[in-house]
Amino acid sequence: MHHHLLDACNIRRKMKIKSHVLASIIFSTLLFMVFKSWKIAVSSFLSGVLIDGDHIFDYFWEFRKRLIIKEFFDVYHNEKIRFFMVIFHSWELLVLLSISAFLMSWNPWIVGVTIGFTQHIILDQIFNNTNSHTYFFIWRLKNGFRMQKRFIN
Repeated sequence: MHHHLLDACNIRRKMKIKSHVLASIIFSTLLFMVFKSWKIAVSSFLSGVLIDGDHIFDYFWEFRKRLIIKEFFDVYHNEKIRFFMVIFHSWELLVLLSISAFLMSWNPWIVGVTIGFTQHIILDQIFNNTNSHTYFFIWRLKNGFRMQKRFIN
């Protein structure tokens, strides 16, 4: 339902690196204000942005050539990639991170990483043109990591 509302309001857009940097700055600032922990704030910011590093792995897997930054962004912004593993974009990984944070007595670094990953995936789920299963790693595995499977039908 939220997708139709966003489309109707003409604010539907993809989450790109600039959007994730801005969102991570906002979340990290709020986390610092609430928890007074620079460890949580910094790890949340870094993980909220660097989670997208998994797109580089996918790029290498599909094209098997050295990274050319301009070409890399062109491939993703124009959806020229067919392989979509994105190993860090996973609800399953978030469960493991949450369990780790609990088992490690809420270590601020792990808590921050978990929050950063969570806000990133939630924003991707809302703003990217994906179906509700896209950010489940097991679902992507069962669908052969095919990019076209991630879109809303």
